[in-house]
Amino acid sequence: MSASWYKLKDGSWGCKIRHEGLEGEKVTLTNKKGEATDVYLVKRVAKFDDAQLWSFSNEAPADGGPAFDEEPF
Repeated sequence: MSASWYKLKDGSWGCKIRHEGLEGEKVTLTNKKGEATDVYLVKRVAKFDDAQLWSFSNEAPADGGPAFDEEPF
């Protein structure tokens, strides 16, 4: 899934996604230059009608990330 950089209230950088995120989910952050970086969602900071703000980590979660009950499509 795609995500964009977002400055959080505490001054750290987080990401904004436009789907229902899951802790440990891998998303691709894209900056204004179009450069992409894969990160993993850590904690949801805020939820709005059309977006969510998350803190993230560059490290994969120890448990391998979220488990899906079915194919995501």
